[in-house]
Amino acid sequence: MFWVFVPSGQVGSDEVVITGAKAHHLARVLRVRTGESGVAVSDGREYRVEVVSVRPVEVRGRIREVRESAGEPPARLTLIQALLPNPDFDAVIEGATAAGVSRILPVLAARSVARPAPARIERWRAIAESAAEQSRRGRVPEVALPASLAETVLEAGAVRLLVLHPEAATRLRPLGPDEVTVALAVGPEGGWTPAENGTLVEAGGTPVTLGPRILRARLAPVIAAAILIHQA
Repeated sequence: MFWVFVPSGQVGSDEVVITGAKAHHLARVLRVRTGESGVAVSDGREYRVEVVSVRPVEVRGRIREVRESAGEPPARLTLIQALLPNPDFDAVIEGATAAGVSRILPVLAARSVARPAPARIERWRAIAESAAEQSRRGRVPEVALPASLAETVLEAGAVRLLVLHPEAATRLRPLGPDEVTVALAVGPEGGWTPAENGTLVEAGGTPVTLGPRILRARLAPVIAAAILIHQA
């Protein structure tokens, strides 16, 4: 069974019409055939469809069932992530999406080596969409343009801000049922600078640790996100 996100304009009263690159992927890569079932997701709803025609430019499915998406945790977790080298940051987006993160806000941190071109945002968003389809989520996480830490903290607008720090006294714990809007800040290799830590503390950030082991920057945010919302 395939799982694909489509814009609302491709959803009709009784059928879903998938076009463009996604139709090509279904027809040529996944080799979907007439009669097969799949799910098209749009605007928080899942449309179970039966494929009635397949062409490289268009796949049509008859709607058999409509339901609200069930693949989203009740907690909205925003990941404030310092930029990493491209392959590592790509891996963070993929893993964080699978873990259930709602937003990914890249930060131009002082110790970030990477300074990606503006066009890189399109690749990040494509990775997030692909990972959301693979993990059968109900929505694709938002991936923002890189910004300064101060701007990003304001953009996050979270009720609670957690700051991952290897020397923190408090261990990271799963979110409680009443914690619905939370942000997690994760620095680059080498961590946040003292000034950046000051910015996070001034914003009400609480330092938390994953424990005694030091993880690479591409692994820490994914593991932390999974811990926070694995029960949600």
